[in-house]
Amino acid sequence: MNATLSRAEYRSRRTVVTARPFGLILDPCNGCTLACPGCVHSVETRRNGLFDWPRGLLSRQRFDNYIERFGPFAAMVKFWNYGEPVLNPHTPEYIRTAKRSLAQTVISSSLSVRHFDADAYVASGLDYFLVSIDGATQSVYERFRRNGDIELVFQNVRKLVEARSRAGSKFPVIAWQYLAFEHNRHEISQAVEKAASLGCNEIRIARPFDVGREDPSIQPATGVEARIVALDMLDVEDYAVNWNRFAGEIDGAAVQRAFEYAWPAAGPDEFPPASDNFTCSWLYTSTVMDSGGRVLPCCCAPAPGQDLVFAHIESDRDLFNSPKHIAAREFFRSGATGPGTPHCAKCTWIPNTPDIDPVHLRHYLAAAGEPEAGEWLGHW
Repeated sequence: MNATLSRAEYRSRRTVVTARPFGLILDPCNGCTLACPGCVHSVETRRNGLFDWPRGLLSRQRFDNYIERFGPFAAMVKFWNYGEPVLNPHTPEYIRTAKRSLAQTVISSSLSVRHFDADAYVASGLDYFLVSIDGATQSVYERFRRNGDIELVFQNVRKLVEARSRAGSKFPVIAWQYLAFEHNRHEISQAVEKAASLGCNEIRIARPFDVGREDPSIQPATGVEARIVALDMLDVEDYAVNWNRFAGEIDGAAVQRAFEYAWPAAGPDEFPPASDNFTCSWLYTSTVMDSGGRVLPCCCAPAPGQDLVFAHIESDRDLFNSPKHIAAREFFRSGATGPGTPHCAKCTWIPNTPDIDPVHLRHYLAAAGEPEAGEWLGHW
């Protein structure tokens, strides 16, 4: 219901929306052990103050506040943005809480950490564990993953596979993410073999953002197509079981409140035909919160002259219809600018790539037992 309404509001370019975001991104920890070029944690970034990204851990109070507002409407909760989520000891608890709203959960980590409780992540009901390893050997890996220890990462992946086996579970799905640069393209085949030997379910060859401004020697690989190499893929039935992993813990009261949420009684004029004006899909599908409780419109980081803090979790207002959200949607709808025009009007990123894409939505609805709805909403 929520995704259908969101689609209608997106197509008609409404500025004040009734639908809730169905893609959530949470940073359990704003800090990181690595210093990869181009990231908010790189040496140059911190030295020159290029981003406004204070360190800190996400508190239980802030997490509960956020998930109570949006959890029952969400198809997926991603526990990452710029921080290392494993550094927060409460992250497995947060994942289990999100599962009580029947949301699929994903975490992305470098896993270059000394303390990793693999059993806690398996017990949490986590659906996907993405591990970022951009190389098959230490010398190649550390060119981009500064301060990273590839043998430590492999050790932690083994811990996760062993914990999954002890629990008799197929989850989380373990995906090795490999950002393809010119300096590491020759190790892709070796990485695929290593991923298989470790027990990963898949390896994702991905195209990275260009970080040449900070380190000209690191360039995205040319001619390497983004792809997923399947190693031990699961069936839809497996995902359906994990979708409802904790049936006895479902937050029924929160789900019921979501069904009682006031939907508009829309007539033909309420949702006019799709506008030709380009708009950013993030403003209709997703919302982001860092560990400090700052609510952002997308996964971009605030910076001097780049105001992307649209609200704060402690606010009583509608966090998805903040004045800045409304102004951003209005800009894309009509081109209106003024003193309150948000940074979205100057954004040079690729805003037609949503956080929750049609593949994610189809997968979620198929797991929930609604394959036909998934096919229809796949054209979101």
